Amino acid sequence: MPASAKQIEANRENAQKSTGPTSPEGKIRSSLNATRHALTGQTALMPEEDRQAFNKFTTEIRNAYNPIGPLEIQIAQSIAEDEWRLNRARAVENNCIALGHSLEAGDLDTSHPEIHAAMTQARVFWNNPEKFALLTIYEQRISRKVQRNEERLRALQSSRPPAPAPEPARPQPVIAPSASPARTQPPNGFVFSTSPAAPQPLRPIAPPAAHPWQKAA
Repeated sequence: MPASAKQIEANRENAQKSTGPTSPEGKIRSSLNATRHALTGQTALMPEEDRQAFNKFTTEIRNAYNPIGPLEIQIAQSIAEDEWRLNRARAVENNCIALGHSLEAGDLDTSHPEIHAAMTQARVFWNNPEKFALLTIYEQRISRKVQRNEERLRALQSSRPPAPAPEPARPQPVIAPSASPARTQPPNGFVFSTSPAAPQPLRPIAPPAAHPWQKAA
């Protein structure tokens, strides 16, 4: 039965009254309303603190595979994001157990805190087995996807063209040492020898020349 004109008008008036959250905090919370576990989604919605941790984690994992080229980078990034999802799945499981301590599952009368924690954990799992089974299925799917992408990345990296060989180094000219040994200069600038000097022949001494003021004999 189609809605009457009065009902349509009433719906319009009600829609004008529902404007959604107006404070910045409320708008941030409402922006995450459509996010459930974010284990299979392609759009990552998270607070700024988680975004920084996500970027740091995925960058380190991606760089650990040493990808080269856009395809290898894409596969390595996918592996890094799936590793983040595996960590999130484990966090969801731990948070479910922690939540049980504040709900009916934690309403136990025990005198020992460790026994209380163990029994609460068992009760949470006992009351929600289908949720833990579904979480395990998500983890298995993500793990298989990581394994396939790692095999694909290794195949791409093994088929890389060989890197060009480095150019051979040019030989440096070799300077032969001098045949004569180097002579060491003493500190005072003089060189003394202990070997006897060879005799030199005596030359005749010419008489001195006469001066003009001397008379000839």
